[in-house]
Amino acid sequence: MKKAAITGHTSGLGASFYRLLNKNGYEVHGFSRSNGYDLRDYSQVSRVLEQLKDFDLFVNNAKPDYVQAQIVYRLAREWSGTVLSIGSCAVIDPPLWTDTFLLEYLTQKTALVHAHRVLEPVSNCRLLIVHPQHMDNNTDPYVAQLLKELDL
Repeated sequence: MKKAAITGHTSGLGASFYRLLNKNGYEVHGFSRSNGYDLRDYSQVSRVLEQLKDFDLFVNNAKPDYVQAQIVYRLAREWSGTVLSIGSCAVIDPPLWTDTFLLEYLTQKTALVHAHRVLEPVSNCRLLIVHPQHMDNNTDPYVAQLLKELDL
């Protein structure tokens, strides 16, 4: 049985990945604040990554601070599975935001894209990144199509 891990698995895209991977035969483990993994604490990131040794897929979904990029850098050196990072369409077509909170979000997602670009040629693992549009609450159709397209 394939094993998948997901950060931020309790709502939105993370919850859809959790449900649909489980439905597709994966043994799925979620890591979020709801079950004791606060990824704003770097020691918690290490705790998550230590548990991935026999996993096939890591869905890099939760985005506190620059954790998504940090996770990609660490997994690219230490791991051999597939990393699927959830980016943002805002990186592809940047909006004219002036709110500093939104600009910080854009900067974090840009760091994630950069991590993928520079590490892909030298990584031990398969690095994938997607840039979803803003979605309403029903994210299952998007995730189902993505899993099919990426052959996961």
